[in-house]
Amino acid sequence: MEKKYRIIFHIDLNAFFASCEMAEDEKLKNIPLGIGGSRDRGVLTTANYVARKFGIKSGMNSFEAKRLCPNLLILPVNFDLYRKYSNIFFNLLSEYSDTIEKGSIDEGYLDMTDLSEEVNPLEIAEEIQERLLNEYKLPVSIGIAPNMFLAKMASDILKPLGITVLRKRDIKEKLWVLPIEDMFGIGKKTYPNLKLLGIETIGDLVAYKDGRKLKLVLGNRVSEFIDKANGIDNRKVEPHRYVEYKSIGNSSTYSVDLQEYQEVLSKLLKLSKNVVERLNADDSVAKTINIQVRYNDFSQINRSKTLDFYTDNFFEIYQVVEQLYDDNQGDLPIRLLGVSVSNLKPSASNFRQINIFNAPASSTQEEKVIHILNNINETYGEKIIKKGMKKR
Repeated sequence: MEKKYRIIFHIDLNAFFASCEMAEDEKLKNIPLGIGGSRDRGVLTTANYVARKFGIKSGMNSFEAKRLCPNLLILPVNFDLYRKYSNIFFNLLSEYSDTIEKGSIDEGYLDMTDLSEEVNPLEIAEEIQERLLNEYKLPVSIGIAPNMFLAKMASDILKPLGITVLRKRDIKEKLWVLPIEDMFGIGKKTYPNLKLLGIETIGDLVAYKDGRKLKLVLGNRVSEFIDKANGIDNRKVEPHRYVEYKSIGNSSTYSVDLQEYQEVLSKLLKLSKNVVERLNADDSVAKTINIQVRYNDFSQINRSKTLDFYTDNFFEIYQVVEQLYDDNQGDLPIRLLGVSVSNLKPSASNFRQINIFNAPASSTQEEKVIHILNNINETYGEKIIKKGMKKR
């Protein structure tokens, strides 16, 4: 029988790269430590909490960090070391739950509903936190909540070494008071536009009444964000959410790191176009869209979204690609970008139901423009003409 409630943990390793170095060498524990490039133009991936007291943070260049803290020790990235401790982390979590979803190398969601029937979830969280710290010198923060969104938000409230319980009845006091930029899923390009509407906190978003203006900023995701701000998230922890059994994808590694937002979007657009061309050549449609972003320190994120329908439409696919990047972009220069689609089936078996009261035209104006551009480029060469991009 499906349980009426869930108990979800979100467990986040604190200052992970720096914590790995300190776990290997305890002498680093009490000195300001940064991870990243040691040259003046190098960028820090993270810093330990001793360094953060000087105002040092991820994405800061080494020159500025050294100016704030002349005694700062900067170590190069060591991804083999991070992978080692990530495996330790997830292996320990697997002792407590079979239902674990990796958010990234240093964070995961656990469905703790069954075990919590036998043991108080707060006691379980304390035990996990103590074991990781005492046995492996890995500090973590843990959020406990009835769904994934609230658990993620809870784990960010108290760092380092915090444990926060966030129930739906607590959201007014604990969630709505947080700055809108702290809401998970609100990208760095989105929250300034929300602030232009006077939305400074998550509570302001809930109270905002002009749906038309909200849609200009949040697009078709207005209801999703309002639901989450009200503590509603029906997703389940899925251990294989990002496992792709069959996919079509394209990725590029760049000799010069990408740093400008518009440049990144331009590359993602090109990758998306290549993926759609291959999808069409395969006579397939896809339901899941994935992006891969690898930074210049070799850290990486993979993010996916599964649609309610199958598609081979470039505009529908690229819209998701851009949304995934906006919601998850980091501060570091980018070395590699990838776009892929999965959850495929033959085009011939795809029957998409149309709402007769909102039926699209057979071809939008933008689709016609792209079709003309493609024909010109096929005749005269790929670079002869391309579609312009709106400034943000």
